[in-house]
Amino acid sequence: MTSSAAPRAPSHCYVGIDRRLPELPAAFDLPAVSKLYEERWPGRARPGLRVRARKVHDVDYQPSARCLVAHELTLKPGGDEPVETIGVVDVRPAGLGLRVFHEDPGLPWLADAADPAKVGRHLSALELAPRSRIVRVVPVRYKPGARCLLRFDLEVGSHPSALFGKVLAIDGNRLSSALSVLRDIDGGREVPRVLQPLGYVPELHMLLLPAVAGSEFHLLAFDTTVAPAERLPWMRKAGAALAGLHAVPLPAAPRRRIMDDAAYLARFSTPLARAAPSLALAFEEALRRLESARDEEPAAVASHGSFRSDQLLIEGDEPLMIDLDGLCWANPARDVGNFLAYLRWKAIREPHHSSFVEAAIPSFLAGYGSVLTLPDERWTARYEAGSMLKIAGHRFRKLDVSEWPLVPQLLDEARALLGLPSPGAASRAAVHTIPASVRAALDVGGMTGRLRPLLGPFGDGGAAQVVTRADLVWHKPDHRWTIRYTLDGDGDALLGKMYREAARGRRVHEIMRWLWDQAASGSPELGVPRPLGWIPELSMLVYRSAPGRVLGEAILDERAPAYMDMAAAWLATLHGSRLPLERAFDVGAELANLHAWSSAVAERDPDQARAAYHIARRLSERSSALGAEAGRPIHKDFHYQHVFVAERASVIDFDEARLGDPHFDLAHFCAYLALLVCRFPAMSTTLDRLRDEFLRSYRRHAEWEIDERFAAFYAYTCLKIAKQLCTARGLPPRPQAEEAHRQTAAMLEEGLTALERGF
Repeated sequence: MTSSAAPRAPSHCYVGIDRRLPELPAAFDLPAVSKLYEERWPGRARPGLRVRARKVHDVDYQPSARCLVAHELTLKPGGDEPVETIGVVDVRPAGLGLRVFHEDPGLPWLADAADPAKVGRHLSALELAPRSRIVRVVPVRYKPGARCLLRFDLEVGSHPSALFGKVLAIDGNRLSSALSVLRDIDGGREVPRVLQPLGYVPELHMLLLPAVAGSEFHLLAFDTTVAPAERLPWMRKAGAALAGLHAVPLPAAPRRRIMDDAAYLARFSTPLARAAPSLALAFEEALRRLESARDEEPAAVASHGSFRSDQLLIEGDEPLMIDLDGLCWANPARDVGNFLAYLRWKAIREPHHSSFVEAAIPSFLAGYGSVLTLPDERWTARYEAGSMLKIAGHRFRKLDVSEWPLVPQLLDEARALLGLPSPGAASRAAVHTIPASVRAALDVGGMTGRLRPLLGPFGDGGAAQVVTRADLVWHKPDHRWTIRYTLDGDGDALLGKMYREAARGRRVHEIMRWLWDQAASGSPELGVPRPLGWIPELSMLVYRSAPGRVLGEAILDERAPAYMDMAAAWLATLHGSRLPLERAFDVGAELANLHAWSSAVAERDPDQARAAYHIARRLSERSSALGAEAGRPIHKDFHYQHVFVAERASVIDFDEARLGDPHFDLAHFCAYLALLVCRFPAMSTTLDRLRDEFLRSYRRHAEWEIDERFAAFYAYTCLKIAKQLCTARGLPPRPQAEEAHRQTAAMLEEGLTALERGF
């Protein structure tokens, strides 16, 4: 029983999401929130207390009103053992509040449930480990106001060594009684195995649960080191287990219908509309279609309520069902549809599992059909669509920013199940249709064979490494795809970058090889990820992940001035190198780009048309400055997300590299720092100082001075960024609505000021 909360996006991704909650980004900045907990720990902490926020555990966002952000914490009291706990930051318009998990007004009995002495008395009364003392209470999973799973560690030598307590907002008597009925039914092998509570403590609303030594079902089912043929039987067993639950008689329980689910889904409309207005209509139409289902539902059965692959454990080679908090009476299609929806979502999030998911669905349904007749297909489709809408809504209610780009595909699939057209599907086809070559690159078995020759020279003579994961981490529709490969026993990932145009990919591979050789033979400043090779049949270059942290995530820590010096040294060395490049900066092509960018801004943000056209016109008039020097190697996309910092800088993404003017890279880098200032106004003084440090360092390394060309290239980049903001491209987070308008206006003003006054 472990938490599976996904890693959160960097705190800067939350800037501008909600102007009524200006301190929202601070709740996702783990170093800053660690200091906040230290300063305001309830009860005035003992001297020497250190608090480290390890990760975001749970988020509940209510637009303009409130956001609860729970963090997994490690407390290090002076001289004592570290303590694991959970804290909550309460973000409101007036500022930030803070509390410990057990101070939950929605779970007033949780404080007593987290008290070892009080729980110990209940364990003794129930004759559970009566001679054992609870030495530690650790929160494992926590949903504010709803439930909390606690682990009670017992003193060494006792048996068992740990018990679990599940504290609920609801009265758990009914659930405890229903689970007891399941235990007592003598129905043969089809009766589902359910994790049985050891007891129930009414005063604490707490089910006491045993520790289970089994494996987690979803880890086993999606373990790519095991052949699909060996994993599919587990999906069949999952289907049979669900049908077994549906087949047994249970006492009266709450009834759930499609109209109840539609009412629940309505709560997601506001967060979704606020964050992604373009998706609001598609979501609302699907919701209305669910509400319009008027035909009578089939007879209700005992329903799990939230059946997914992570609601099963494996014990004794058989599935064990857990987390039946939502036990109810419902259409059997509800559980089936929910399970299928989460399988589809798995394939969307992790495309390397898509072929297995396609095979797993019929296996799951066959397992169900081996016990009961499958539910009506129309109702299964409706409930599957409803669960997809729920998943989409949770991405915004939980502020899972990194997964927002996947929501359009989720909505398209939900609408298709409901018989609705997919709005804009044609324009998104390139985004969501994965070419056959990319599907091949996501096949972990095939890629193990393709990558092995590239890894051979660097092996230690041991067993050949195996690809265990392949994740599509970035793509430019119909042009480039970047895939991260995880290898067994290897802490560093490999990256494969695929190109529609093979010649372009080969060119980038040759550039990286040249720079790697230069860094190894006398120019250590020219750090790049280690290139491993080129796979012709996939048009893929393969390289090691860059060492260190991306500069955008490290730019505000105490070593930031040193990082700026590293970045400047790298750039000065590139500009002074003899990197062989056949392409050169083309002033005519760039003037055409400026016209296209200003037109895109005018179309999507008419209020900014005049400023955009003015920048494009002024740069056209000064085109001689743009082409004054064109013989030095430049990166042409140099910004804080393409620089990694450790003991030295490493730079990625050489797709645009060519001969040109060094002023271009310098201005480009500084314009993107201005975008950071726009997104972090409170950090403007610090970021301006770092920009000046970068320019001073470059002067020192390259003996260079700014002239009027810098201002021209700075304005050029400001217009480029404005176009990206208007078209939801460029560096994340990609703001929406008013915030996109504000940032666009600010960047255009930056460009105008540079042209009028110089930098």
